[in-house]
Amino acid sequence: MPPGGQPPYGPPPKKGMSTGAKVGIGVGGCLGLVIIAIVVIVILASLAGGGEDAPSQPSAPSASEEETSGETESPAEEQPVTEEGGIAASATQTGTTGDVIDDTTYTVVDVEITNNSSEALDVNPLYFTFVLDDGTERDDWAETIFADITPMEAVSVEPGDSISGQLATVGEVTVTELRFDPSFGMEDPIVIPVG
Repeated sequence: MPPGGQPPYGPPPKKGMSTGAKVGIGVGGCLGLVIIAIVVIVILASLAGGGEDAPSQPSAPSASEEETSGETESPAEEQPVTEEGGIAASATQTGTTGDVIDDTTYTVVDVEITNNSSEALDVNPLYFTFVLDDGTERDDWAETIFADITPMEAVSVEPGDSISGQLATVGEVTVTELRFDPSFGMEDPIVIPVG
């Protein structure tokens, strides 16, 4: 045997990857794992976060209810309800919330819609426009995707059924009404006063 301990026969020894290539593959693989971990964390936070903030949001109205001589059912009864074309709807501004990714603040509105008509009603967050106290109209659904809320779902509500959920708009603002327009401008929207 030669002095190197290698037998004189067989294929010549292969040269390994360079150190730079090994480092590049290692860093790229680690970066990929970090990105996947961040995406999983964001998804889990949005799923878990929506349920955690829901109980904390009503706590602010509870404090104001106690200030108005302790009547807990009175504000719910005074909540304005719009009834138009077999649809009953109500909306209440419940405060603000954060974002599951960054430090954006959103104003949250609880919405309930009841279908009292004889046909199914399509409800989608895209059908709502916010009207602020200064008259500004906002339709910023795409900017509120990561708001930490229990979102209104896109569903078909059968006659006699109801749906409720939350909608959000960017910033800390005062919302005076919502406009619900499932016809995309083919008919007048249903105006829902926000209590």
